[in-house]
Amino acid sequence: MERDGARRGERLWTRTFIVLMGVNFCSALSFYLVMVKITEFAVDTYGVAPSVAGLLISVYVIAALLTRLFFGGRIDAWGVKRSLVIGSAVNAAAMLLYLVPMGFVPLLAVRIAHGFGFAIMSGSAAAGAALVIPRARYGEGIGYFSMMQALATGVGPFVAILITNVFGGYVPMFACASAVAVLALLSLALLNIPPRQEKAIEHDAPKHIHPGKGGRGLGSLVQLSVVPLAAVLLLVYLGYSGVLSFITLYADERGLSEAVSFYFVVYAAVILISRPPVGMRIDRMGENSTIYFCFVSLAVGFVLLALADNAVLLLVSAAFIGFGIGATQSIVQAVIARDTPPDELGKANSTFFMSMDLGSGVGPIIIGAVIPAIGYSGSYFVLAGVALVAGALYHVVHGRKQPLRFR
Repeated sequence: MERDGARRGERLWTRTFIVLMGVNFCSALSFYLVMVKITEFAVDTYGVAPSVAGLLISVYVIAALLTRLFFGGRIDAWGVKRSLVIGSAVNAAAMLLYLVPMGFVPLLAVRIAHGFGFAIMSGSAAAGAALVIPRARYGEGIGYFSMMQALATGVGPFVAILITNVFGGYVPMFACASAVAVLALLSLALLNIPPRQEKAIEHDAPKHIHPGKGGRGLGSLVQLSVVPLAAVLLLVYLGYSGVLSFITLYADERGLSEAVSFYFVVYAAVILISRPPVGMRIDRMGENSTIYFCFVSLAVGFVLLALADNAVLLLVSAAFIGFGIGATQSIVQAVIARDTPPDELGKANSTFFMSMDLGSGVGPIIIGAVIPAIGYSGSYFVLAGVALVAGALYHVVHGRKQPLRFR
């Protein structure tokens, strides 16, 4: 009863938190608006082969990974608002450059800048949210915060396809993405991180830890305490990459091209509906009360996807996979925010996002290599096994050390 009263007394919906949610949504929306069409744009505009156009994805992922690796700790030293301004400004500038006619090589350079800006922007927004969310409401708060990115995964591709179909070109799509990115930058004028929270580094951290520093060697680049859970998330997002990269080709093979257009709408809707109650549940009963169900849901979703021979089964698989991936990502992010010292939140969140980038980046390469041997359906059966391996890894590195309560 005392804990519930404390939760009610701790305010979650502050202006700062709402602005951070908006920035998170705008940055992810601008990313997905471009991501879904960038290779098609390169093929149509420059006449390059699809494999060459794929470099636009690769350089972006590499740039984001290197940024999180070498600049993640700088977020803690720069402060949340300054980091957000830097990331948002670079992100908006890169978006506006998409509107400028240029060659393929300069476009690769723009993609590198975009990867840098988005990585700084997303990492600092997550660090800011972790600072302003009341500690007793981390699960609920992170659930709402990360829900914005989930919404963008459904809205972004849908709007990009709609704009290009209606207006018959890519310029309106890039213009829309640019407007969203500029809006994110301008909204930072409303952001106010209270000094007591920006200075949490000085007051709350152990005296032997200094802002932006986490030791030597690998520890200076990543938050080592986060790596075990990040490895779990890497496996989860390796599975997600198999859906993102190959679902349309698989649907074409199964004669489900019309149904697949609704796949990510169902996926995003399930995440939106499930995240708030999941967040409140883990605040009350801990992460183990829910996360094991997430791994099972993900495995079931991949099995249903592998067996899908009609639209209903295809979309039901989207619901199971959406819950499995969305809730796992939210829970892991909340645990990291809860258990990381304030002066290491920037580096910790960068390590968290790095695992998602890495899983999404290497997944298509690995899965694409096995598809010729076992087909799309066989690959999704394998990914069901990967989901269960992720669950077992979670239990070993974290779950067995936590209480297990379901009521």
